[in-house]
Amino acid sequence: MSGTEKTTALSRGKTSFAQIAKSFLLRAKNVLPLLFMLLVLWLGTFFASKPLKEEKSQEFWQRERVTAVISSPDIIPFLLGFETVFAHYLWIRTVLYTGGEVFSGGDGKWLREMILAVNMLHPQFYPPYEFAAVMLPQITGDWEGSRMILENGIGRVRGRNARLMYFYLGWIYYSQFQDYTRAAALFAHASQFPNTPPHWARLSATALSQAGRAEQGIMFLIDMFESSDDPQVRRVLFERIKSLYEENKGDLPFVLPREFLEMEL
Repeated sequence: MSGTEKTTALSRGKTSFAQIAKSFLLRAKNVLPLLFMLLVLWLGTFFASKPLKEEKSQEFWQRERVTAVISSPDIIPFLLGFETVFAHYLWIRTVLYTGGEVFSGGDGKWLREMILAVNMLHPQFYPPYEFAAVMLPQITGDWEGSRMILENGIGRVRGRNARLMYFYLGWIYYSQFQDYTRAAALFAHASQFPNTPPHWARLSATALSQAGRAEQGIMFLIDMFESSDDPQVRRVLFERIKSLYEENKGDLPFVLPREFLEMEL
């Protein structure tokens, strides 16, 4: 091989090595943030779990250790501004967990804590509040937890869903706690939002009069059903509407259309 050929081969080898090195650095640049986030989560888990282990059962740690750690405020400094990312991750876990509990007949014993974890990291995120209003009491019977979560979220959710926060909470006070004064105030506030159904303005007076509870309850549930975009929530509300209607249809001043009652969700 002549000197010129050797120089050309070396030059090609250097060029090829430089391209490989450049490609490696570009890939590393994309992967490093993910590795850094995983390291942060691991460190946060290590430091935050120590005090939590004293409060949680072994069964809890086997099933929901990630949720437990992230539900502790101790984890926030380690998230470095990625609270929303982890909130959405936890929300996916919560939805999957809830579906599993519904289909397996479970008691949903960790659902309240999972919702609270998402609330803590992303308090403006609406879907967990809707789950707290409908799915939490449906699966666990925890109406007090439902009430507490919605009370803490009032004023944090913005946009079109803000009115539903007041509506759901008003319904809970009306139907479960018989606190008609509080329910009336919440319904009155909900009715002041733009594009609110006209009859919402009458709910306050209905709550105060305590009249027509079965009839009004069905109308409340239908409003919730029509306002929800979540398939699981809609199925639960639909079953509650049919159940309440069948129990009281002989005393009701209206008849629900067959097409509605036989709807497939």
